[in-house]
Amino acid sequence: MNNFRACLFGSALLLFLFLGAAGVQPAIAQQDQATHIVHRLIPAGDTCSTCHKAIYDQWKASPHAANGVECTVCHGETTAKDFAGKPGLSTCETCHTDQVAQLKSDPFMKGRTCVSCHQAHTFVEHKTAAPAGQ
Repeated sequence: MNNFRACLFGSALLLFLFLGAAGVQPAIAQQDQATHIVHRLIPAGDTCSTCHKAIYDQWKASPHAANGVECTVCHGETTAKDFAGKPGLSTCETCHTDQVAQLKSDPFMKGRTCVSCHQAHTFVEHKTAAPAGQ
């Protein structure tokens, strides 16, 4: 009887782990191309931070902010028809050509994008790996 219970428990555990792993998705999925949305006009005197304070605060502490990369560099102008709610990998490639080329050429990274490892607005500078053999 104990073998039966152990087998039943093991089967249930494997099923739970399998279903749980199948449902895991990144918090913000980045696609190769941007997801375009219609954004309302920003009233005079308001900025992105008026409505997106938490995201703005995260961005403010990032290397992008330190280097003057404003919201519109990645997302575009809010009045544009191609405003990117979620910028695509091609947007990152505009400034980070070498990193995106490395990501695309690495078989381990197949199907992954920048935001697979780096949060969209809270990230640290990319660390360079040590040369092989060191």
